[in-house]
Amino acid sequence: DETNSYTFTVTNSGNVSLATVTVNDPLLGGPVAAPVSGDDDADGELDVTETWIYAADYTVTQDDIDAGVVSNQATASGFAPNGTETTDLSDNDSPLEDDPTDTTLCQTSGIALIKTGVVSDTDGDGCADVKETITYTFTVVNTGNTTLTNVTISDPLVNVQGGPITIAPGQTDNTSFTAIYLINQVDIDAGNVINQATVTGTTPTGATIIDLSDDNSIAEDDPTVTPLCQNSGIALIKIGVPSDENDNGCIDLGETITYTFIVTNTGNVRLNNITIADPLITVNGDPIDLNVGASDTNSFSGIYTVTQEDVDNGVVENQAIVTGFTTSGDQVTDLSDNDSNLENDPTVTILCQNPSIALIKSGVFNDENGNRSADPGETISYIFTVTNTGDVTLFNVTITDPLPGIEIFGEPIPQLLPGESDSTTFTAEYSINEADIENLQVVNQATVTAQDIAGNIIIDLSDDPNNPANVDANGDGNPDDPTVVILPQVSPTFEIFNGITPDGDGLNDFFQIIGIESFPDNNMQIFNRWGVLVYETNGYGGSDGRQNVFTGISEGRVTIQENKELPSGTYYYILVRIDPNTGETLKNNGYLYINR
Repeated sequence: DETNSYTFTVTNSGNVSLATVTVNDPLLGGPVAAPVSGDDDADGELDVTETWIYAADYTVTQDDIDAGVVSNQATASGFAPNGTETTDLSDNDSPLEDDPTDTTLCQTSGIALIKTGVVSDTDGDGCADVKETITYTFTVVNTGNTTLTNVTISDPLVNVQGGPITIAPGQTDNTSFTAIYLINQVDIDAGNVINQATVTGTTPTGATIIDLSDDNSIAEDDPTVTPLCQNSGIALIKIGVPSDENDNGCIDLGETITYTFIVTNTGNVRLNNITIADPLITVNGDPIDLNVGASDTNSFSGIYTVTQEDVDNGVVENQAIVTGFTTSGDQVTDLSDNDSNLENDPTVTILCQNPSIALIKSGVFNDENGNRSADPGETISYIFTVTNTGDVTLFNVTITDPLPGIEIFGEPIPQLLPGESDSTTFTAEYSINEADIENLQVVNQATVTAQDIAGNIIIDLSDDPNNPANVDANGDGNPDDPTVVILPQVSPTFEIFNGITPDGDGLNDFFQIIGIESFPDNNMQIFNRWGVLVYETNGYGGSDGRQNVFTGISEGRVTIQENKELPSGTYYYILVRIDPNTGETLKNNGYLYINR
């Protein structure tokens, strides 16, 4: 819309006046308007040597700018008095020449390209997936003042459709060029697609003009970045397969569980440096990489040996954790599940539990008075041997015994391992009574009670190791024979020795009567050879045959001094005793010799 202002100077260089003078300029579309000055006498004729001035404005066109110049000539014409027409082509600076008038126009060529990308989420999952597309739109702007022709776009990423086009100054074109890009895994792993296109055009002078694309501005040349969402994900399945080495159908102490791991890339980006950590075992296998959707079943494994704690618990239960990294360095993890990529349940291997306990009860009769017969008040000592016959650890082991009057010694055993026996913690003592003596035996059973780690009660009836019957009363696989202690009933031996040597050597130091303790109701008298009573007592022998006995010391009251050693020699004794079983009075007498 800018203009060129033209001035036309017409001079009569002849010798006659000219009439009907006109200036005709094809650029201005025809005759120029009347002169603005010069007709001094206003007679409408161009007198000799007279000069008229014409003026006109011209609006510059795009073609002019594209040409870089406005070039034109006007023609002046007039008629001589004889009617002859005279003409002259304009010159730019001299009345003697006929050169066109050229007005040079400034040419500033410029072009700009904006490239935008939009992801086509065809499956509607909110993320770009492999084989989904990015639709690129290209906006071309002529930022100069010249028309650009043969405008094309090249893009190293895509095949641009459209063009070439011609674009006028200030014009914007956003429909001629398009491109579609097919997303691949490398793009998703990178998290975006980055690139630039180049627009090329030709100026009116034939020069080439280019511009790198920008993402949003004609004044910049930033690459177009199309973000691609990354949903990194990983899943781990841990499977345990027991090895029943002894083929007993159970997983026992010391047997093994083989673990295998299935790792799956559940996200939309490739994962690298994938490792597995497991607090239960050492996982064998080097780090791996996984493409999207891929699973690995062979790289990782481990073997675990069952411990006693496991057997006590009845289960081996744990989880592993898998760790991987995206190409951008983000970490992704997952706790293992036993059978699903969507869950995080521990892997559980059930172990057989066979809790069992056995009690052996042994009894020994204590013949405290040494008469080889059971007497009321004498005792039986019991020894208990507790054995953990199962495969789980037992706790709080105690013994109870229903025998009236029995006294059990020993605190509860806090822990008893499988196969472990204890024969020192528990003992018991029982005092026999008349009923026991009449039965000639004491028969009873104790009960051992324990708990496993879960608080379940395990019991067993005691067994008598001396009874070969091995009756399993409670069906637990352990014999449960009551313990039988035979009470001896030996007829008392009665024997009177007729000599003593009271010299303190421990042999024959007193007048010994074997079996006298079985006749506690007795009277003993000893006389010297003259018939003088030198010793008398009731209850001779006491409770063991050694108490209240004659040791050669006089206890007489008549002729012999009391508490005086009697001399060696022959003496005479009279023993009167009552049979405790029949009440019969028995009498023994004879000679006794003292040898000092």
